[in-house]
Amino acid sequence: MLRLLHAFGLSALVLGGAVRPVGAAELCIEDWSTALPVVKEERLATVETVTGLAKGKIRGDVVKVTLCQQGQRWVYRLLVRGPAGKHAPIYVDAKEPFAR
Repeated sequence: MLRLLHAFGLSALVLGGAVRPVGAAELCIEDWSTALPVVKEERLATVETVTGLAKGKIRGDVVKVTLCQQGQRWVYRLLVRGPAGKHAPIYVDAKEPFAR
């Protein structure tokens, strides 16, 4: 993934909104045309698989999924609307979602 970011220029992607730095050690890709090649290259679970598994593991509805890199690890950040209507992020390992 970092090769892909450097090939296009990280600052251009950040400014263009495709990749968004969230914290010091976290980088999130919101544009799925950019994230899909990463999912394939890194052999990550698909968004469809993760959202399907989420239905049986979490209370609430997944309203948005973003692919994020935390150090060397890939995670999906699920924005979940809970039963009371509040939104909260849930982080799931992108290779083995809901394994624990």
